[in-house]
Amino acid sequence: IALGAILVLGPRIGRYRPGHPNAQGIPPSNIPWLAMGSWMLCIGWFGFNVMTAGSLEGVSGLVALNSLMAMVGGVVAALIAGRNDPGFVHNGALAGLVAVCAGSDVMHPIGSLVTGGVAGALFVITFQLAQNRWKIDDVLGVWPLHGLCGAWGGIACGIFGLEALGGLGGVTFGAQLVGTALGAAYALIVGYAVYLVLNAVMGIRLTEEDEARGADLAIHQISAYPEEDLSAR
Repeated sequence: IALGAILVLGPRIGRYRPGHPNAQGIPPSNIPWLAMGSWMLCIGWFGFNVMTAGSLEGVSGLVALNSLMAMVGGVVAALIAGRNDPGFVHNGALAGLVAVCAGSDVMHPIGSLVTGGVAGALFVITFQLAQNRWKIDDVLGVWPLHGLCGAWGGIACGIFGLEALGGLGGVTFGAQLVGTALGAAYALIVGYAVYLVLNAVMGIRLTEEDEARGADLAIHQISAYPEEDLSAR
């Protein structure tokens, strides 16, 4: 769905310039707040993932352990693949957590660690490919993080959930592969169509002037960092 939205929305002004092979760098507004958002999600993920059981009686410690292992795998892999970039490291944790959701109740913890590690590296690699080679300006890396890592997690459930690899069984690789592919295709097609309609009916992009000012001022009429406004006067 996010990929469809991004394709309709298009890249930010100045992101790609003729004669320049790579995207022009637009730094994130605040790394500490990025880190805070990641930490809050990491904590909340345990409540979300564990309590999908729907009742205290159905809660599984295996789901909590697998979530933790996948998060660790995602952080370590993103740390290495991203060369210590803090943005990649904090998103690596989320990549691992996204990937483990599908199989957190059937995987072996080591399988979850591997699943999270692959997801962390997958996010770093595909985010850079999307931005530089494919010219897909996904500001937050939503498509690589949730789309691709989520798809990998659906497939990984059919691998590490097998009894032969220490899982609890009840899954097959073929079913997970086909189900994941169908789900991704449906989301992309419908998401793209919905955003095409929204763009045609009401528009989903700021004007060039508002984009230059920033959404905080253009939409909310308030600066995100008033201390910078004061220092600039």
